[in-house]
Order: sequence, then structure tokens, then C-alpha cells
Amino acid sequence: MPFDNPRPRPAFHGPRRDFAPRPGGSASASPAANSRNKNVKQWPQVGEIVVVNVDKVLDYGVFCSLLEYSGATGFVHISQVASSWIKNIRNYVKEGQMRAAVVQKIDFEKLQIDLSLTKVGERQQRLRIEEYKQLKRNQKLIEQMAKTQNKTMEQGWKEIADPLANSYETVSSAFEAISIEGKSALDNIEGLDPKWIPIIVDVVQKNVKVQEKAIRGTITLMSTAPNGVEIIKQALLESPKSAKNAVISITYLGAGKYKLKVASFDFKIAERALSEMQEKMKKLIGPQGTYALARVEE
Repeated sequence: MPFDNPRPRPAFHGPRRDFAPRPGGSASASPAANSRNKNVKQWPQVGEIVVVNVDKVLDYGVFCSLLEYSGATGFVHISQVASSWIKNIRNYVKEGQMRAAVVQKIDFEKLQIDLSLTKVGERQQRLRIEEYKQLKRNQKLIEQMAKTQNKTMEQGWKEIADPLANSYETVSSAFEAISIEGKSALDNIEGLDPKWIPIIVDVVQKNVKVQEKAIRGTITLMSTAPNGVEIIKQALLESPKSAKNAVISITYLGAGKYKLKVASFDFKIAERALSEMQEKMKKLIGPQGTYALARVEE
């Protein structure tokens, strides 16, 4: 998720004035509306989907706080609240509501941020808000970890979250892997100080519960080689080690059959781990061995 590791945004150094909306969606002077924007140091980009809190609903539009930009306030003109004709704006938006909005225009001279709710579809709304909530949850976990070393959340994010995101693409993906795999999920994380490893594992496994995605099936293994028993034993022990970001368990059922489970936090990762395991297992049993997998559909 891109907002796991927010990109830095340039500070604003231009002239600053108060603003408030006027009919038509633009803004005019109003200390109440714009006083907070005087202290905004980081600004969104035009076209960006931001998460907002609805602060005040008026007959002609809505004032919102941009939750990811400290002190920033935007305005949604009534024409951008809904695509249909609006008789009562309060039927469409309520104070205290969390919404996703598109940044339509930024006037740095007037300190004006114009937003639109109509340009965000239902699916985008749901995904963007969940993304934001996940970021806040991750920040709280990083803060817990940082406090054990008397550090701030910002310091912890740099020392913990950044290396995890670089290895797993997102902090959320890293936490899910740690929840399932434990310490092994933190092997070879470039830039991560080893002192953090037991702290990360402890905090994540206490707080992150992942609904695992599993592939199940029955493996049949046979070998006609003179040392076939040893070959099969080695294949069963070594092949699961090839899996990355997944946990593979193999249980003997009898008569050359084994119960297989490949678990991960993502089906694609589980499929990849299964493919890697099968490739290694076939190599280990050699030309005198046979391998078959009967998958169990759930």
C-alpha cells in the first residue's frame, strides 16, 4: 500500500491569506476557515485522493480537515458533494464523517484547497479509507516498538518501518509475514538493526492477527532407488526451506502419502511458495522417484 511509507512533500513558502468558500466553489477571505492553513508545512498534490474529516456542513458546501496533512483545511462546494441534484446537503454528508476526496485545485496565494467527493467512486472510498486506517494502526505499533528504546514514532518509523517497507513493499505486508512466520520473516532485512528484531516480533505477534490463506493437498512420494527412504526423507526436510513468506507443513499419512499445507497472508505468495517447493522436491527425489500432488479445494 503506498501510504504505508508516505513520501515527503515540499513545504510551502508562498504568501499566505485567509480564505473561505463562496458560491461557485471558490474561496474568499474568512479567518475561521483559513487560520489553520497558515501553519501548513506539507501540502497535497492536485489529483491526489486524500482522507478527510467533515468538520462543518453548510448549505453551500463542506469544510474538511485533511487528516494526513497537519493543519490543512479544504472545502467541497455543494456541486462536488454528489453527482445528482441536492435538495438537502445533509442527506449526503454529515459532520464527523470520514471520507475520501480528490484534490481539485490548490491556490497557494489564497491558501485555498478545493476538494471533490464526486470524483471518488465507492470502491476507491473504501480502499483509501482502509489504507489510511491501516497506516494509523501501523504507526501505533511502530510507536510501541520505539518507546522500548526511548525513541519517538518518527525515529522508529525510519529505523524499523523504512527497512521493512523496502523488503516487503509495504509495512502492512511485513507485519503480516511476521505474524505468520515470526523471527524468520526478518532474516536478511537490509538496514534493520538486529536489536529491533525481538521487539518487532513481540509487538506484531501480540497485535496483528492475519487470516491466513492456505493451499492444502495430498502429496504422493515414491522412489525406486536403493536408498529411496533416505532420498524421500531429505526431500521432505529440505524442499519446504525454499519457501519465502510462507509456512509449509507436511504430515505423514501412510503408504507414501503426505498431508500438505502451504500458508501465507496472500494466495499469490502461497502459490509461489508451493511452486518453489515442488520444483526442489522433484530435483531431490531424482529420476528414480515420482511426485504427485492432489490439491484439496476449499
